[in-house]
Amino acid sequence: MKLRSKLLALSLLTLLLPWSAWKLLQELERFLRESQEASQLSTAQSLSVSLPREFQSQLMFLPEHALALRSLSRQPVLDGYSDDWPEPEQSLMLGTQDDEIDARILAASSGGLIHLFIEVVDGTPVRASPMSPGAPADAVRISLRTARGMQSWNVMPGAQGPIRIRASGTGTSELEGYWLETTADPVQGSNSGYRLEVTLPVVVQAFQPGVELAVEIMDVASEGNEVIRRAGINANGQEAQWISLVSQWPELSGWLASVVPSDSRALLVNDEGWVLADSGGDSLSPGQTTWLQRLMYRLVSVEPPVIQDPWSDSPVRLNDPAVHAALQGTPTGAWAQELESAVVHNTVAVPVEIEDRILGVMLLQSRSDGLLLITNRALGQLLLTTLALMLGLTAGLWYFASRLSHRVQRLSESVSQAMDEGVPANELPLTGDKDELGELARNNAVLLRAVADYTQYLQTLAGKLSHELKTPLAITRSSLDNLNSLPLDDEAQRFVARAREGLDRQGEIVRAMSEANRLEQSISVAEWETVDIRDVVLSMAEGYRAVHRGRSITTSVPEQPVRLRCAPDLLAQALDKLVDNAMTLSTEKDQVSIAVVNQDEQVRISVTNTGSRLPQELQDRLFDSLVSVRTQRGDTPHLGLGLYIVRLVAEAHGGQVSARNLNPDANAPSSAQRVEFTIDLPLLTD
Repeated sequence: MKLRSKLLALSLLTLLLPWSAWKLLQELERFLRESQEASQLSTAQSLSVSLPREFQSQLMFLPEHALALRSLSRQPVLDGYSDDWPEPEQSLMLGTQDDEIDARILAASSGGLIHLFIEVVDGTPVRASPMSPGAPADAVRISLRTARGMQSWNVMPGAQGPIRIRASGTGTSELEGYWLETTADPVQGSNSGYRLEVTLPVVVQAFQPGVELAVEIMDVASEGNEVIRRAGINANGQEAQWISLVSQWPELSGWLASVVPSDSRALLVNDEGWVLADSGGDSLSPGQTTWLQRLMYRLVSVEPPVIQDPWSDSPVRLNDPAVHAALQGTPTGAWAQELESAVVHNTVAVPVEIEDRILGVMLLQSRSDGLLLITNRALGQLLLTTLALMLGLTAGLWYFASRLSHRVQRLSESVSQAMDEGVPANELPLTGDKDELGELARNNAVLLRAVADYTQYLQTLAGKLSHELKTPLAITRSSLDNLNSLPLDDEAQRFVARAREGLDRQGEIVRAMSEANRLEQSISVAEWETVDIRDVVLSMAEGYRAVHRGRSITTSVPEQPVRLRCAPDLLAQALDKLVDNAMTLSTEKDQVSIAVVNQDEQVRISVTNTGSRLPQELQDRLFDSLVSVRTQRGDTPHLGLGLYIVRLVAEAHGGQVSARNLNPDANAPSSAQRVEFTIDLPLLTD
């Protein structure tokens, strides 16, 4: 793994910082929830036990069957539709025991008048016919009882449309309304039957107690039959019981508004869920939250609240699960979130017990803007700051790792270039830096200078040795000649012959070293001319065949002339060294090939032999001075100067040399092993 990747992986540990802050916020959010819910339950219980006496009495004597009397700001349009009725789904259900008829009823008051909306599901419609007056038909009987008396209206129209029906009993007032037939529509979710929307011609005072209503729905199975079922509050076939119209208690609503906290809303409902009092929700005005704050709250919240529509401004009936739990005697709390505004609210419900009877439920709701219940905005900002710091720290570490990796790579490439191409050590980068990499660069510069000095010493060692050994060798040789002129026995003659052989070998070594030294000096004074390199190679190959008779020496040259400006004597000497190297590294059964390849802007001269293989660890040092790969020594000394001379010649011509194994398999038989030495020269023409 690279240094940059390691530091980047290490920087991921900074994620522990926002993670710990996130866990802290979760614990704090849980604590705030529990604290607020406990406070809400305590407040609701206090309200339930401290209701004024008059309201406790009214709650104790509520009628068994009640229907909420909505308050309308204006009279509804009598058209058989409930779109101008608030919360039309909150209604009182009527029906029969056999479930053949379902009906619901709504009641409202406006300007002292009472309005009713009745919807009936009936799959066997039978309407009154003018041709058969008095024949049984579907009908709705409405009765209203007040302190002034009772009136009834029997609604039995022959078709849909506006209706006006005179009351029976005391008074001659007329009921005004609209009868609307409905058909089954699975798409709209409606059933066959009818709707009746009427205005009762009775003026009542607002919140007047003692107003009762009776609604009886009569169904005929088919024309000519008698009424077979009646729908009402009580069992089928009996007279419908009276339903009390119950309005909200404004005095209790005012009392609740005065005692509940300003950021809460209190409601009192009876055992059927009808709202009796409401402190109002105008005081609940949560601040606006951004989408980022809402997202943060959802991430921090241990138990995300359920999505729930908010209560209406004037609720009629509540079917909340908390209400049902409280009616069973269990104080309950619940958290919910509004879908559109993302407002979070906490609702608690406690039972209202009077004389050991649960007569209703006190609900208390508080709302917040959803960011740790308003009180923890600072910690929300802390989390955002922590995330920003983590991202900044990670970016900084990545930048530092990238810069450090770039500096190390730059120094490495410069050191490699200095080793391969002989770049001066004082040109290394980072040597002026004050950190550890600067110290490493300076140490590398010192090492490269030492290597360069040692290399230069090795390159001049041959010349120095050859110069220093010439005089001792001449003295030794003259001494042996003088000794050989004296009368010696056979044993002494044998020792003299062995000394002369050693002296000859030393002379060969001195000549080889002198040759390398002379070549370095002769390069600067060599004569350059333009020749066809093919002719040079072919003529040299003929000479090699004459010297090495019985050896297989092949040549391969281009058909077209290859004109090259060079020093022919130096190239011939370099080719001699390569061919001599190939001959000594192979046997008489192996083949030696000399090839010339024209490669557009340069020419390649290669010498290939079979039967040998180069050591992998020495391939980059073969052309250095005093480096030899021969493991067996013959009569001729080899000091590792031949390939060094080849490199000097190639560099003098602006070229380069290389060596490689053509068969990469080290376990291949010797006949399949091949070694290639090449000289690449630029085509320098006139």
